[in-house]
Amino acid sequence: MSAAGMVAPQVDGIELPPMETAGLDVPDHRLRPQLDALATLVETVVIIAVFINIMVTFSNTMLRYVVNRDLPWAADVSTLLLSIITFLGAPAFLRRTTGMAYTAAIDQMSGMRRDVLRACGLLNVVAICILSLAVFPAFFTAQMRQMLPVLEWNMGLVAVWLAVGLVLMVVYTLEKLAGIPRKALGIALAITAALIAAVLLLRAGYYSGAVEIDPFLPILFFLIFAFIAGTPIPIILAAGGALFFVMTGDAPLVAIPAAYQYGISSFVLLAIPFFMVAGSLMDVTGMARKLIDMVQEWVGHWKGGLLIAEVLATYVFSGVSGSKAADIATVGSVMKAPMRERGYPSTEFVAVLAASAAMAETVPPSVAMLILGSVTSLSVGALFIAGFLPAAILAIALIIGVIFRSRNQDWHKGPPFSLKRALKSVPPALPALGVPVIVIGGLVGGIASPTESSSFAVVYGFLAALVFYRSVQFKACWLALREAALVSGMVLLMVGMANLLVQAIVIDGLGATLASTFSGTTHPTVFLFLSVAALIVIGFVLEGFPAILIAAPILLPLATKLGVDPLQFGILIIMATGIGVMMPPVGIGFYIACTIGEAPVNKAMRASAYYNVFLILGLVVVILFPQITTWLPTVFGMR
Repeated sequence: MSAAGMVAPQVDGIELPPMETAGLDVPDHRLRPQLDALATLVETVVIIAVFINIMVTFSNTMLRYVVNRDLPWAADVSTLLLSIITFLGAPAFLRRTTGMAYTAAIDQMSGMRRDVLRACGLLNVVAICILSLAVFPAFFTAQMRQMLPVLEWNMGLVAVWLAVGLVLMVVYTLEKLAGIPRKALGIALAITAALIAAVLLLRAGYYSGAVEIDPFLPILFFLIFAFIAGTPIPIILAAGGALFFVMTGDAPLVAIPAAYQYGISSFVLLAIPFFMVAGSLMDVTGMARKLIDMVQEWVGHWKGGLLIAEVLATYVFSGVSGSKAADIATVGSVMKAPMRERGYPSTEFVAVLAASAAMAETVPPSVAMLILGSVTSLSVGALFIAGFLPAAILAIALIIGVIFRSRNQDWHKGPPFSLKRALKSVPPALPALGVPVIVIGGLVGGIASPTESSSFAVVYGFLAALVFYRSVQFKACWLALREAALVSGMVLLMVGMANLLVQAIVIDGLGATLASTFSGTTHPTVFLFLSVAALIVIGFVLEGFPAILIAAPILLPLATKLGVDPLQFGILIIMATGIGVMMPPVGIGFYIACTIGEAPVNKAMRASAYYNVFLILGLVVVILFPQITTWLPTVFGMR
C-alpha cells in the first residue's frame, strides 16, 4: 500500500497497488468516461466517510478524556459510515485491481484458456451479486422497521448501501467482461450456466432426499474452481455460504444480505481503515523512510547487514502501519536500491522481505488482530500487547538465519559504522515512533479502545508530518486516504461475506465435525502443533484473513477446552496464517514480494524456503513456551 513503491501486484490478498500509476484493469469503450466519473464520485464519498469517521471518533475520545462525556450519537454515525466505507469502497477497489483475487494460475496461461478462466471468475462475481440483490428487498423491508438507537434514523439508511455496492460490483465487473473476446465469454457463460444447473439439480436432490452427502463436498469443488479462476476472495467466501443455503434450504435466503451487514457490525472493525490511513500517511509523507534510514545506519555495516536491517525495519514499521500491505511495499521499495548497489541478489532480498512480512503480522497494531478480535471473545488490546515478544522471536530467528547464510556469501558490507551518523539518524525517526506509543499507551492506560487509539494515530501522523517533517501535501494526503479507504472497504467486505460462510458451517455441523477430529488429541501441545500446521496450510492456500475468519471461531473454543491459553492460541493463529500467506509456491504474499523486488519467482522460492525454516523454528519456540505470549499482558493487567 505504498505510493512510493510504484508497483501493481497481481494478487491483492494483502495489498493495494499505487493507484496513481497502476492503471485501471478495465477496457476502453464508449461508456468509459461516464464510468470514470462514477468511480471518482464513489471514491470521493468513501474518502469523505473515512475522514468524517476519524474526526468523530477522535473528537468523542477527546471529549470523554477532557470532560468525561461522550458524543451520544457517535456510535450511530459510525455504523452508517462503516456501511458506506465497506459497500462503496469494495467495488471501487475491485474496479482498480483484481479485487483480492489469486491470479497466479491465470497468469501462467495464455490465449483462449486464460480468457475463458478469467471470464468465469468475473461471472462468479456477477452471479453472487445478483443472487444477493434478488433477496435484498426482504432484508431491506425488515431493516426499515428498525431505528438507530440515538439518532432514531431508519436502519434502511444503513442497509441501502449494501444494495448500492452490489449494483456497483455488477457494473464494474461487466465493464471488465467487456474486454474479453466474445468467443471466450460465450464459453465462460456456458460453463457458468452448467454450474448453476448443477446447483439447481443438487437443490432438488436435497429437497427430495435423493442426495444425502454433506453439501460442503460439492461446494468445495466449486470454491476450488472459483479460486483458480481468479474470483475475488470475498466473493468466494460468500459463494460458499450462499450455495449452502440455496442447495439445502436450511435458512431463508434473506440470511445472505443479513450476514453481510451484521458481519461488519463490530465497532472494533472501524480501526482497520484508521490504521491503514495512518500507515499510508507514514509512507507518503516520508516518515517511514526516516525509520528505515535509522535502522540501516545502526546495522547496515555488518556482513548481511542490509538483510538484517530489512528484518528490523519491517518490525519497526509494522508497529506503525498495522498492515502487511504497507510493510511489504514501503520497506521493499525503500531498500531495493541500496540492496542493488551493494550486490545483494534480488532473490535473497525478496525472500527476506516475504519472511519479514510474515513476522510483521504479529507486531501490533495489526489488522489480523482486529479481525480476530471481531470474531472471537479475545480482547484486541490484550492481543496487541501479547504480540510484541512472539514477533521478536520470529525476528531473532530470521536474523540468525541471515547470519548463518551470509557466512558463505560474497555480500558487500555497508559503509563503516559511524556512531555520530547513527546517533544523528535517531531524532528524525523519533516522531514516527510516536504512533505505536500512542496506540499501545492508550490501550494500557485505559484511555481509549483500539478503534479510538487508531484515530489518534491518524491525527498524530498528520500533525507529525506537518510539524516535524513539513512534508504534508494535499495531493499526497488525498492519495493516502484513497488507497487506505478502498483497500479497507474490500477487507471489511471480506469480513462480512465470511460471516455468511461461517453461519453455513455452523448450521451444517462441519465446525463440530472438525472440532471432534481435533478433540481426539487430548494433549494441549500436540493439539497446538496439529492446529498450527493446519493453519499454515489454510493460510498457504486461501489467505490469512479468511483463514482467521473461518478457523478461529471453530478452533479457539476447543483450544480453551483443552487447557490452552486462549491468548496464546490467538497469537499462534495469526503467526501460522501469516507464515502460510508468505510461503511459496502458492502463498499470495510471496508473489507480492517478488513483484516489488523484481525477482524471478522460481529462483526466489529456494531462498524463501530457507528463511521459512527459521520462521517455523521461531513458531515452535512460541508454542513450547506460552509465557512468551502471556507475560506482557499479565504485567500490564490485560488478562
